[in-house]
Amino acid sequence: MLGVSLVHLFAFLSFMLISGKMDRLLFAIPVNLLVLVGVNLLGAVVIFAPIQKFLSGNIPIEKATKRIHQLSWMSSAWAGFLVFCLSFTAFFGFNVLCPTCNLADMAPLYISMIIIFCTFVSMFIFFMIDDFAAVLKAEIFEEFGELIAPTGASLRRKFVAAFIAIGIAPGLLMFLEIFVFSDIRKLQGITSEQAFTFDLLIITVIAGASFYFIQKNLSRPVESLLNSMREVGRGNLDTRAAILTDDEIGKLANNFNQMIEQVKDRDFIKETFGRYVPESVASAILENKGEFKAQHRLATILYTDIQSFTTICESLSPDGVVNLLNEYFSLLVDVINKRGGVVNQFQGDAMLVTFNVPVANANHAADAVQTAIDIQHALADHIFCHGEKMVTRIGVNTGNVVAGSVGANERLNYTVHGDAVNVAARLEGLNKEFGSLVLISEETRDHAESGLGSDVHYEAKGELLIRGKSEAVKVYEVTQTFNE
Repeated sequence: MLGVSLVHLFAFLSFMLISGKMDRLLFAIPVNLLVLVGVNLLGAVVIFAPIQKFLSGNIPIEKATKRIHQLSWMSSAWAGFLVFCLSFTAFFGFNVLCPTCNLADMAPLYISMIIIFCTFVSMFIFFMIDDFAAVLKAEIFEEFGELIAPTGASLRRKFVAAFIAIGIAPGLLMFLEIFVFSDIRKLQGITSEQAFTFDLLIITVIAGASFYFIQKNLSRPVESLLNSMREVGRGNLDTRAAILTDDEIGKLANNFNQMIEQVKDRDFIKETFGRYVPESVASAILENKGEFKAQHRLATILYTDIQSFTTICESLSPDGVVNLLNEYFSLLVDVINKRGGVVNQFQGDAMLVTFNVPVANANHAADAVQTAIDIQHALADHIFCHGEKMVTRIGVNTGNVVAGSVGANERLNYTVHGDAVNVAARLEGLNKEFGSLVLISEETRDHAESGLGSDVHYEAKGELLIRGKSEAVKVYEVTQTFNE
C-alpha cells in the first residue's frame, strides 16, 4: 500500500524538477510522509486485519478467505479514493500547480488530472496487490496446506483493466496535453515540452510498473500449474497445484486438483478391487465402466490344493490357520504373477489359476507348467510360520473355457467355466493315487512342450477315465520339477 505514497511523491517531485518550481518541495514531502504514509498505513491495517489474524492463528482460514478474495479491488479502491482526496484538496483547496491562476481556468486540467491519475494509481495498485495476493496464497498453501478456491473472476476483466491502464489512460492524457491543456500550461508558466516530458515520464513509469505486475500476475500461476503437472508426470499423485488467482487460471488449477483426486480414487478403487478379484479383471471392469463381456478362449487352467491341510489345521488356532494361509497364498501368488497367471479364485486352501484369460498369453501352456514347477521349487525351500514345510498338489489342463461375470444384479463374480476347468481339478485329485505332485493333460503337454527347456520331462500315466468326461484323458506327470 505504500506504493500509493511512492507513486504520488514521484509524480510530484518529477513535476517540480521538470517545471523548475522547487519551492513546493517543502510542502510535498511532509504531505506525503504525514498524510499519504500515515493514512495509507491505517487503511492497510484495516484491509489486512482478517488476514493478519489468520496468519497469527487467531481465526480459521474460512474467515480470512473472503478478505483475501477482496484484497485487490479493496486496495485499488482505497488507493484511488486516497489519491482523489489528496489531489482534490491540493488542486481545488490550495491550487498548488498554479497559485496565481484563476481556479475556474485550471478546473478542466485539475479534473482531468484527478481522473487520469486516480485511474493510473488504482490500476497499478490493483495489479500490484493481485500479484501480492498470489504470493500470499502460495505461502498459505506451502505453510498451512490450505487451498483457497477461486471465486470465478474473469481474465477478460483483467485484460480490459490492463488496456485502460496501459492504453486508454496514457493516450487520453497525451491527447488532452496536446489539444486541450496547452493554454492552461502557459498559465502555469511551463512549456508544452515540459508538460509533455512530465506526462511521458509518468506514463512510462506507471504503465511500465503496471505491465510488470500484469505479466507476473499471469505467468506466476501458469508456472505453478506447470510445475505441478511435471510432478504428476513423474508419478507423484500426492502433489496439488496452488490456486493463486480467482480467474480461469485459478479454476484450471482447481480442476487439475480435482482430476488428480479422481485419479487417486480410481487407483485406490482399482487397488482395493484388485485384492478381491484379479487385478487385470479389475482394470478391465473399471475401464469398461462396470461391463465385462464374456470371453471364449483356449486357456490353460492350473489347480492347486494343499496336501493334508485338515490335519495341519488341527494343531493351529483359527488365527494361526489364517496366518498360515496368508503366508502360503502370498508365496504362491508371487510365483504365479511372474509367469502371467491370474488367480481366479481362492477356494479354502485351493486355488484356481488361469493363463491366457483374461490376459492374453500366447505361451499359456508352457507358462502354466513352468509355474507348477516354480511353485514346487518355492515350497521345497520354505519353512512356514507353523515351523514346517507344506506340500501342494497341482493339476494343469488346457482347453476351451468361457470367462465372464456371473451372479445376481447386486453382486457379480468373475469366473471361468468349461470342461477344461473340471479336468484340471480332477488331475489335481489324481495326484493322491500316483503319489505325484504335478499332473498335466496331453493337451497341455502338446501346447507346452516346445516352450519348455530340456530339463523338464514327462512320465506318461496312461489313459485314465476322469469323472465327468466321456473320453479318457491321457495324463502325464512332470517328473523333474526343478534342477538342483
